Amino acid sequence: MSEGRLTYRQVAVLLVLRELKTALAHKELKEEWGLELDAKNRAGLVDAKLIELETRERRALWYAITPAGEERAVEEVRAGVPVTSRSGKTLALLYLRSLSAPEVTVPAVEEPVRAPVTTLSPEEVEGRIRAAYAKITPGTGRWAAMTKLRALLTDIDRDLQDDVLRTMMLAGRVDIEPVAILGDLKPEDHAAAIVIGSTPNHQFRVGA
Repeated sequence: MSEGRLTYRQVAVLLVLRELKTALAHKELKEEWGLELDAKNRAGLVDAKLIELETRERRALWYAITPAGEERAVEEVRAGVPVTSRSGKTLALLYLRSLSAPEVTVPAVEEPVRAPVTTLSPEEVEGRIRAAYAKITPGTGRWAAMTKLRALLTDIDRDLQDDVLRTMMLAGRVDIEPVAILGDLKPEDHAAAIVIGSTPNHQFRVGA
């Protein structure tokens, strides 16, 4: 592995750039992904030739990952990435799974009948998710099956459910994970899973 470990912030930036496969503005990196790439962390990535830095209109900074940066991101993932904040942990988990999780074969199941497209806003859908979680399990902090959540949201479009769940996860308002033993899952559990990166996730818990 390359000498000298990168900071969590540096690794997170590399993972985002690697996933997006395009240049990203400093402002968007901060506002959309919650990552503030300060001068010290930025200089370390540029000096190591892991990212390329470009100044565009109105002195706006843009970042692009290099092939060396993509390789280094994988190295850091395999070595383990320490995280120090709730939002940081959420972001790290999302991309660590997409990079390092083994391919999972999902049994073929009959295509369910799609629910009619809902006119609910994302905020209203999040409210429904929270209400469903309260019905499924008492209190917060307990894992609940995605299968049970889907059963209570049959009137909401599946894609909208997934979009809201991903937004909640990135904001640290919900944890979403695969189960430890895939052999215990039933076909309906596989069908209810939410795919993040390339990994099907079968359980969730609502936080703040």
